[in-house]
Amino acid sequence: MDQFHFKVNLKGMIDLLSNHLYSTPQVFVRELIQNAVDAITARQKIEASHQGKIGLELFSSPGTLPTLYIEDNGIGLTEEEVHHFLAQIGQTSKNRAEDQDFIGRFGVGLLSCFIVSDEIVLLTRSAKENKTIEWRGKPDGSYTIQVLEQEMETGTKIYLQSKRGFESYFTKEKIQEMVRHYGEFLPFPIHFYDDKPIRLNSDKTPWEMTTEEALSYGKKKMQIDYLDAIPLYSPAGDANGVAYILPYSIRINAKKQHLVYVKQMLLSEKVEGILPDWAFFVTSILNVNLLKPTASREEFSNDERLKLVQQELGECIKRYLIQLSKTNVNQFKKIIEIHYESLKFLAQEDDELYTLFIDWLPFNTSFGRLAMKEIREYSNTILYTSNMDEFRQIHQVAKAQSICVVNGSYMYDTELLRKLPNVFTDYKVKHINSSSFMYNFTELSLEDRRKAYDFIELANKVLQPYQCTAEMRNYQPDDLPALYTTNEEALFIRTTEQTKEKANDLFSSIITQLTNNKIKPSFAQLCFNFQNPTIQKVIQSTNTSLNELIVEMLYVQALLLGNYPLKKQEFQLLNKGLISFIERGLGE
Repeated sequence: MDQFHFKVNLKGMIDLLSNHLYSTPQVFVRELIQNAVDAITARQKIEASHQGKIGLELFSSPGTLPTLYIEDNGIGLTEEEVHHFLAQIGQTSKNRAEDQDFIGRFGVGLLSCFIVSDEIVLLTRSAKENKTIEWRGKPDGSYTIQVLEQEMETGTKIYLQSKRGFESYFTKEKIQEMVRHYGEFLPFPIHFYDDKPIRLNSDKTPWEMTTEEALSYGKKKMQIDYLDAIPLYSPAGDANGVAYILPYSIRINAKKQHLVYVKQMLLSEKVEGILPDWAFFVTSILNVNLLKPTASREEFSNDERLKLVQQELGECIKRYLIQLSKTNVNQFKKIIEIHYESLKFLAQEDDELYTLFIDWLPFNTSFGRLAMKEIREYSNTILYTSNMDEFRQIHQVAKAQSICVVNGSYMYDTELLRKLPNVFTDYKVKHINSSSFMYNFTELSLEDRRKAYDFIELANKVLQPYQCTAEMRNYQPDDLPALYTTNEEALFIRTTEQTKEKANDLFSSIITQLTNNKIKPSFAQLCFNFQNPTIQKVIQSTNTSLNELIVEMLYVQALLLGNYPLKKQEFQLLNKGLISFIERGLGE
């Protein structure tokens, strides 16, 4: 059987790199700096005291294309290594499992230079042999290698002349910008040689800074005045960084993008999934040494180690917030005020954080916005409604009676309330609606029931067409004459009838067929307030027609106070009542 070898179309490979693997041509600068850093790292393995450095220079003159020059004093390449690593695509000297100190892994980085240049000229001298080697490569796959007579210091020098159309990447300003972008935190000094050398990278990383320094850096880098900076560390990923707490609220489903470095070389400004999903109220700057980048080196492989790193970084945020609640209460409260929605999500997912946060989290109640700690001061039984309609029906009455009712219709609120007895064992949580709440009203005395009997009889007759019955109770506030209460069945009937009114004849008939004989008759209630001055006058009135009109108008008013949309029949009732009162006022 004959054996054959793959033939690599280098031009096709370069097209693949430029159009599919890398997101921007400027990654060639990243690859050049990365190779220089790895070469210095390799030299330090045999010369521990070696001081690495990287330099860049730009040569340009009128009428010629600009040329970028980059040098390093790393380990260099032997003649054999030049043949092995520069002439074979995919070969790299840094892909052994034990070589965790190197950035590069895939052996295609240098090819990215062909995106912007038609020739790569490389001069190198290895620390292992006394030879200066010149390698010249072209995008058609051809290359030359020769040994030069000239002496040079150990290290590597690369010359790239710009392709036509790529000159914008070969200006002093652009080169400096790209180097700072990718290599700001690299451990070896990087200088751009101009009239005088310009240092392009920092001598301190955010994860080495104090909290104040990190916040100052974050403000300068991202133009955001962050609330706080949280130190991050993950043993599993050998990761260090800073999580910045955003000074504004953010949607839970917003993209969580982070500025991530690998061995202090920028991976991407838009890495997702490095922090847990619940940590959407922070953005971060991270350096990770032990996660595997993809071939493009712009994101990480989604593996078990990544999940473990997520978990460990999340634990850092949790521990910090727990400590902050003890050491800086004002700052802790400020963070909660802005990010309470995020923290509610976090609390209902994590029992430890639930215990920490629950007393500080705000809820909407019949007394306005209160923290759970304030809500617990009202009663050992926490009352709540599960939807907005229920809350609207009773909040005014509850407030007047000094009863705190929590509006549990907001996201996570009901789940958080139900977990409360797990933390505070002396407390109970009870769901209420308008119907159950009405039974807390004071019953009338026998004498008062006799006084109200005729009026209730009349009211039941008037309300019959609207599937509503009448009740009479004592309750606060005195200025509320009537309260409309309903249950799920009655509300469903009401909603169905409203839908039929708005639908065309065909859809209306379909709704009728679907609901006929499937809904048990269920009535809402209109509870009149015996203590209300207006109700007292109506009870004593013998004007039947006027009393009927008053019942109709109080019914419509109660619907509006409860935020119930009026049906067509009820709109007609409102119009008729208003006109009747106007005519009475005019003496007609």
